[in-house]
Amino acid sequence: MLRAVPNPPDDAQSRAPSDDEILRWALAYLRHAPLSLTLREINRLVALQEVGGSQGPVLDVGCGDGFWWTMRKDDREIYGIDISAREITQARTRINAELSDVSRETPFPGTKFAEVIGNCSLEHVPDIDAALANLRAAAADDARLLMFVPTPQWAYQGRMQSFLLKHAPRVAMTVSGALNGFFQHWHLYDHKVWTRLLETHGWRVREIKGLGSARSEFLFRLAMPPAFVEFIAKKLTGFYPSKLARFLPDAAIAPLAKLVRWAVESPIVEAESPHAYEYLIVAEAAPQ
Repeated sequence: MLRAVPNPPDDAQSRAPSDDEILRWALAYLRHAPLSLTLREINRLVALQEVGGSQGPVLDVGCGDGFWWTMRKDDREIYGIDISAREITQARTRINAELSDVSRETPFPGTKFAEVIGNCSLEHVPDIDAALANLRAAAADDARLLMFVPTPQWAYQGRMQSFLLKHAPRVAMTVSGALNGFFQHWHLYDHKVWTRLLETHGWRVREIKGLGSARSEFLFRLAMPPAFVEFIAKKLTGFYPSKLARFLPDAAIAPLAKLVRWAVESPIVEAESPHAYEYLIVAEAAPQ
């Protein structure tokens, strides 16, 4: 039997997280992932909390190891899918997770989701049309879709890229292409294109926000080189070397955690802002 739970009013569970809450997230993430990823994930956590949540089961598309959900006090049923068997093995210790390709099948047949979240995952799916159609099939009639996706200009941000774009645009585009290729970004669209694409597959866009700030972008790019090394290490071992920080006391990590808290202050900006490195797209299921 299909299960569906109606959404509550739009402002349900929405609030800005406190400084102490953000600091707690930072301390936990710095014991799990490199600084650059910590910044991105906490920016998204802040944004997610500010837009509120729905009642009923939640589907996390590209859930990875599920660690993101350990940050939130959430009594909803959390389901996740991913194409990595290693990630799903870890995710199953935290959420209801299964190995699944959203472009090939509808996730968790028998469950209708009140909320679907793509945490910077859908831009990595080559067949985005099939993925969006399958997500609509998995969603309840009044479901909400939250998507974090990179902006087309994210790889041109930073002082070096801004300089190159002005004086050597071919070099700037080469660097941008290398970054997007490394992260396997199949889909880098303006938010207007995302809106049309979603509407084609049964989703009605309600609002689009930008995520980013000069502070977080500066710190992110400063920490990116060691993050590349950690990313390769995780591919080989299944874990980021940052996980070794769990042996350190809070006092040893606190200065860096406070820096993260400073950097992620007020991460939500206008979608057209030059500091927006990601969009947060909020959509609702359209009648079928």
